[in-house]
Amino acid sequence: MTKTIAERDMVMLPKEEYKILKELYKTVKRQNFLFRLEESEKNLKTGKIKKVSLKDFIGSI
Repeated sequence: MTKTIAERDMVMLPKEEYKILKELYKTVKRQNFLFRLEESEKNLKTGKIKKVSLKDFIGSI
């Protein structure tokens, strides 16, 4: 009986493909971070900010 990939615990990949996928994952995570940073800067420039007291901010964390 064959199992789907979702049912397996491990997937076998050649080393080169693994390295490529690992670098791709890092690149996508980095691009997502940069996109969020850009959006934050844009919101600051347009005044889309929320003011909260320091005590409330620390309490929410």
